[in-house]
Amino acid sequence: MRLIKFSSMAAVAAAVVTSVTGVTGGSATAVGQDDGTSVPCSTTALTTAIDAASPGETLSLAPACTYHLTSAFTSGEGLPTIAQRLTIRGNGATIVRDGNGTAQFRIFHVNSGGNLRLEDLAVRGGSVSGDGGGILVDSGGRLTLVGVDVIDNTASGSGGGVAVQAGGTAVVRRGWIAFNNALNGAGLYSGGTLSVDDSELSRNHARNIGGALARVAGNAFLHATLVRRNTSAVGGGGVTNGGAGSLEFSDSKIANNTTTGTVGGGIQNLSNLRLEKTEVSGNVVGGTAGVGGGISNTSGAVLVLKGSEVLRNSANGNGSSRAGGIYNNAGSVTLDHTHVRNNASTVAPGGVFTTNQFTVIDSDISRNIPTNCAGSTVVVTGCTN
Repeated sequence: MRLIKFSSMAAVAAAVVTSVTGVTGGSATAVGQDDGTSVPCSTTALTTAIDAASPGETLSLAPACTYHLTSAFTSGEGLPTIAQRLTIRGNGATIVRDGNGTAQFRIFHVNSGGNLRLEDLAVRGGSVSGDGGGILVDSGGRLTLVGVDVIDNTASGSGGGVAVQAGGTAVVRRGWIAFNNALNGAGLYSGGTLSVDDSELSRNHARNIGGALARVAGNAFLHATLVRRNTSAVGGGGVTNGGAGSLEFSDSKIANNTTTGTVGGGIQNLSNLRLEKTEVSGNVVGGTAGVGGGISNTSGAVLVLKGSEVLRNSANGNGSSRAGGIYNNAGSVTLDHTHVRNNASTVAPGGVFTTNQFTVIDSDISRNIPTNCAGSTVVVTGCTN
């Protein structure tokens, strides 16, 4: 499992070993079927190439170039909308909306029938009134990101970095999604189908819920992914999971996320969530009477932890802040070969609070303060102080 930022490192390497070519404007020129169509380091050349691209075409950007978008191509859209199959190889390039004085627009928009693949590229600075500050994927659209940074994007609605609408699909591999801001799901917002592998979601901020990720419908699977240092104002400092469908993390880490609200410093679960071989650690719920420093699980929700750890989380707000580890209010929880240890809260219990019994298989709740389970409405089977 590699939990590092990948594509920025690749971009730096490209900048060192490759000189910038095509620094003047002009139309794109073909350089061979394997390499795709070369796009000079010019915003005009970029927009022209995308607008004129044939279905299935590959565009190859100038190595380490920064393409500055100073105005919208059409209202709210920085580049031509993608309505067909298109691959863009970034070669360490950046596409950025320039500055606060520039009109609001997102960078990419994938329409129904569009299939956009981005490689080795940074998508930066998009700002939109609505969803998808960096990239928006409509129903029937598909997005694939390989070695892509999605950074510093903002949405007044959901998905500061990437928003996937119901019926849309997004695949992220070796990506870095960071420093994005939105109402919900500041890094990623998904109402469709989402797959994330070998990536990092960090330092995103949600003004409501889901600092790194908000899943509201459809299915999402994240593997070998680090979710860290994200924040939210209401709940789910790292992740909010809700709506029909399910969310699964495997071989991943959800660490050092914070909500100043009252539910779920690491994860706010309102639906179906499975954590397998995943660590939830160092997360904080800081609001008055906040609950679930690591995980908050609500009525009707299903939470399964298998071979996982809930460690060193805290509920440290004023008043009756409790359950630094796991808080469960009438949901279903299974602990299977899982450790809940060294969590803390303002009032007991520091480990686990629940209104109903857990299913416990070869798991332990230990070394939490002020208590492991004492003070809970129901004491989890096998939990002692």
